[in-house]
Amino acid sequence: MFKSDFSRKIISQEAVDLCPLCLSNKQLFLYKDFEGSKFVKCNSCGLVFQNPRYEISYEKEYWGKAIDPDGIERDLVMERETKIKNLYSGDIKYIEKLKGGNILDAGCGFGFFLSALSDKWNKYGLELSEYCIDYIDENYLDIKDIRSEIVENDPFDQEFFDVIYSYHVIEHVKNPVKHIESLYKMLKKGGTLVLSTPNIDSYVSNRFKGNYRLLGLPHIILFTVDTLSMLLKQGGFEIINIKFPFFKTKYFTFNNLLRLYNKKNVSPPFYGNIMTFYTRKV
Repeated sequence: MFKSDFSRKIISQEAVDLCPLCLSNKQLFLYKDFEGSKFVKCNSCGLVFQNPRYEISYEKEYWGKAIDPDGIERDLVMERETKIKNLYSGDIKYIEKLKGGNILDAGCGFGFFLSALSDKWNKYGLELSEYCIDYIDENYLDIKDIRSEIVENDPFDQEFFDVIYSYHVIEHVKNPVKHIESLYKMLKKGGTLVLSTPNIDSYVSNRFKGNYRLLGLPHIILFTVDTLSMLLKQGGFEIINIKFPFFKTKYFTFNNLLRLYNKKNVSPPFYGNIMTFYTRKV
């Protein structure tokens, strides 16, 4: 979600011939985003994806100090309390009502979400960034195992986890079908998957188009409610609920409402930008 320094972050780029979701070769160009990345829409299933697709580094230059779409410099390692209160709070309440057991944060970043959970959970994480893993090792001794691995490689045993949490990860992956298949394998029967990602069919996305704030270089795939529902159902998950967290966060302000009028700037945070799916393995 941050403006990128192309010279530091880009590893490679490649053209995408087939839709990552349905493998159709029929694409419609939509727009360039505020960083210059091109986005297309699959004519068959409606998935929106970056084409050509960029691969970037997720080390210190990504996770350290960053400039957000509003031009504000942020130090991401200092944002634990803000993220727990404004981004994770509803998910934490939902998960803490469950029995407990083994939980995986697939794409755990600095470990902030896992660190906020009670000790009835055995905490595990996946994170590509060695910079983040070093931070977790130094600060959160109760997180049992953090592996620098991608979900699609099936890094943990089958049916090991009672809960898997995935916050804004799937929009970064090349193969979303394989990604969901791997989450399914690692989850116990009847286990819970909580998955959050940007909503490319939100009011703000449709109004601001390439200036939608949740585009940007790292986000190579964007889902609608329908496309993500289809992927999850085909992957063996029952959708229990879908929520669009916003009104109880610090982003619900009069100033952000006023910003909806100016489509020439990057869009403000608003209701519907983010969608969270609460699902069960069936």
